[in-house]
Amino acid sequence: MNKNKTLIYILSAVLSAFFLGYVLINLDWEILRTAFSDIRWGWLGLAFLAYFVNILLRALRFTQLIYSRPIKWMELVPVSALHNILMYLMPAKTGDVTYIFIAKNKLDLSLIEGTATLFAARFYDFSVVALILTILLPFSKNEMPEWIFQSAIIFCVLILAGTIGILVFLRFSKPTLVSDTFLNENQQRAAGLQKIRSAWNKFIIGLREIQSHGAHGKVALVTAGIWLCIYSNFYFAARSMGLPIAFYHIAVISMVMIPLTLLPLQGFANIGTHEVGWTSVLVAFNYPYDTALAIAAGSHFVLLLSVLISGGLAFFGAQYILKKPRWSSSPERQ
Repeated sequence: MNKNKTLIYILSAVLSAFFLGYVLINLDWEILRTAFSDIRWGWLGLAFLAYFVNILLRALRFTQLIYSRPIKWMELVPVSALHNILMYLMPAKTGDVTYIFIAKNKLDLSLIEGTATLFAARFYDFSVVALILTILLPFSKNEMPEWIFQSAIIFCVLILAGTIGILVFLRFSKPTLVSDTFLNENQQRAAGLQKIRSAWNKFIIGLREIQSHGAHGKVALVTAGIWLCIYSNFYFAARSMGLPIAFYHIAVISMVMIPLTLLPLQGFANIGTHEVGWTSVLVAFNYPYDTALAIAAGSHFVLLLSVLISGGLAFFGAQYILKKPRWSSSPERQ
């Protein structure tokens, strides 16, 4: 582990402890105690199920994004599950990059293709979140504070304009040879703009392959399913605790969480980032502060359980199915 990562982890641990202390001091424990003492197990089960389906859909998306060879969906389920657990638990988005190395280890996927498919997945995430918000905004304008509505409009316009621009670029630009882009030793050692260009080329190569297979629509549809599962997980978590929250508020919160989760420094398991984002938006929607903080803390706890339980079930279940011997169908079988 290099010095920069060590410093990030130390600062993230300090930040996690600080925010955890703040939440513990300011949380209205009576609200949370009441919520968990009368837990609705059916809603909690639906929250876990929604996150489990989210993991399966992420694996399905990667089957569409990986372009060098066809990979079975079941082979990608443990990769998706382990990636989800690490992505959530590790700070400062360092867990997201683990997909590249997990795919390399489990599937023998090249680092170039792993990077390209991860970038492509994030491209669809941003685009679909913006599209969902665009659909919801006209129906919720009157209930939104003006600054949230304007911020959401700006976010949607920028992301959707960027999406259209990239798709137009793919349509009319000429492909760059992989050897020219990735095998040049000088470029591999370069810094600054050349590194940015290298990341851009990896991203574009992945999207070109998706385009060549005509999979843009399929990937976008699966990505929409992923985000609906994420929203449902939070909504069902709140319902399981009897805490009031509107479904579309969660979509707005997701928009606020995107820049927060991209910050170079944040706590382990999103401690602090989750509470700040959720509480800020809910208070802006006129939720009482105590209720907003209780929803933020309660939903975060359920999310942590969802990640560990659903992720663990998906990982070990897929591993068991993949290793399970299949009897031969020959006449010699007894």
